[in-house]
Amino acid sequence: MTPPQTVRVGDVTVTIDGADLRDIRWQDHEAIRRIYPVFQDRNWTNRLFTIAGTELTESDGAIDFTAHGTGSFDAEPLEWTVVARITDRAVSYRFHAHTRAPFWRNRLGMCVLHPMLAAGSAVVVEHTDGQTAKAHLPTEISAHQPFVDMRSITHELPGRGHARVRFNGEVFEMEDHRNWTDASFKTYCTPISLPFPVEVVPGQDIDQEIVVDFDAGPQPSAPASSIADDVVEIRRTGEVTDIPRLGLSWAPDSPPITDADIAALASLRLDHLRVAVSVPDSTGPDSAGPAHLVEAASIAHGIGARLRIASVSREPEELAAFAELPVDVIGAIDCWYVFSEQDKVTPDDWAPRAREALGERYSDVALGGGTDLYFTELNREPPDPSMFDVLNFSMNPQVHAFDTRTLIQNAMTQSVVAANAPRLTRATPVSVSPISLRPRFNPNATEPDLDVSNTPLPSDVDARQMTYVAAHWTAMSIKYLAQAGSIAHATYFEAMGWKGIIESAAGSSDPVNFPSTPCQRFPVWDVFAGLAGMTRAHTAQSSAPEEADALIVDDGAKERAFVVNWSEEPRVVRIDDNPPTTIPPTAMVILDLPHTN
Repeated sequence: MTPPQTVRVGDVTVTIDGADLRDIRWQDHEAIRRIYPVFQDRNWTNRLFTIAGTELTESDGAIDFTAHGTGSFDAEPLEWTVVARITDRAVSYRFHAHTRAPFWRNRLGMCVLHPMLAAGSAVVVEHTDGQTAKAHLPTEISAHQPFVDMRSITHELPGRGHARVRFNGEVFEMEDHRNWTDASFKTYCTPISLPFPVEVVPGQDIDQEIVVDFDAGPQPSAPASSIADDVVEIRRTGEVTDIPRLGLSWAPDSPPITDADIAALASLRLDHLRVAVSVPDSTGPDSAGPAHLVEAASIAHGIGARLRIASVSREPEELAAFAELPVDVIGAIDCWYVFSEQDKVTPDDWAPRAREALGERYSDVALGGGTDLYFTELNREPPDPSMFDVLNFSMNPQVHAFDTRTLIQNAMTQSVVAANAPRLTRATPVSVSPISLRPRFNPNATEPDLDVSNTPLPSDVDARQMTYVAAHWTAMSIKYLAQAGSIAHATYFEAMGWKGIIESAAGSSDPVNFPSTPCQRFPVWDVFAGLAGMTRAHTAQSSAPEEADALIVDDGAKERAFVVNWSEEPRVVRIDDNPPTTIPPTAMVILDLPHTN
């Protein structure tokens, strides 16, 4: 694929990435994050388009871009063309498609991402009947669509005028993508209220257009984001918060663990191991029974951690199967999360029923509820916080997109999600568990057998787990979760294997697509090793967070910075008034800083 290319016409700057338009800027201010075509199959799985060719030309003060290709998986017979034009005042993007054979879709057409930082901005929404309404992009994460039945939306660009986004060929509506930690508001085609899936048949053309028009405001005195003298400045705000107590998952299919593995994991000084268990006739993902729990308790004891148990059941009374576990196993358990097979959020009446089923021997074990799915479920159906000791949601950065740049942007959104959680949970502690790089499963699948991966690996495995990407992202995830000051526990990845932080002694299950070596410590290991014993995080702001950023922590006696360079070029980074440091391309450097307080 052709590398991304940034073009400029007057005050309009656009990055062309495949068939997508990204980072659309007006007077050096990000106005639109992305315009792109999307195909979601009957399970809401995002399918990639295959690009056959692109063309870029310049004439008459405009840049014209064309891309064409086919669909993938179910939609291979789909043939599509994108035609975009960039001028000094506007960006237009047209998507045309037809198919040679029928297939099913939940969504097929265009989407627009508005940047997360536009939250609170004044907007004017024009509906399909011509009526207009003044509003604001939500500041708090909206559980449901902020705007529906849209023909256009105009939003302010502070100090630079306005951007008007017009939609043709379909009815569009908006959802708050921050629910899934995406750093955007998404305007998409085909209202969710309409029936789905829908069969796409030969002879049916799809023809949609999005046009972004800009009007001029006062010229800014400086670009919205700049790197002065090519130095990325990272400045602490003075606010210090507790780091969430960190743990890993121990999966039932985890490879055999050795004494050396236990000793190595003990050095990380983890707070907990998360273990998913099953109850009779349960269909909970990645779970096993009481025997696995006994094994996990032994491992937890060896590494100096507690157990946090997650169970999925049809009824809470089924938890009685665990009431008679050995006393040393129960004593190792810090928290028991109870999740329902039928409900996305734990029903309130499950709390007393689960406590009764588990029995008096569990009286010292915290009872957790909430959801094993995403924050959006908690936001839409918040439980009564008084019924539980802990409320939970899970998280991954790839619900809607898979590219590394999206992962970078989505890490920052975690601070917003964490800041919104107390609105729902009030004084009840919040945990984020588990946190994975890829989605563990598709909670919206109607036909799970059709839910295949977009890669040669299993759908829940990401080859970047063994690379710097996972390490960088984890450090930034911890930074942004911590600085909200609202997350008590956070569980990252699995301990071992290709979804973990260290490879097993047996090595990779697929050495071609996941080329790890036996017992290899992945780069993300260094993050947890460097955090061992650290308890506090310093809120810090980067002048260019998509280029370089830093997690700054301390243990009361020493301070440490995990400095991440996302870019493929060396970056000079200065933290506060300390001497600048050159960070190699796509590297993370761990620095000990002079202790300040």
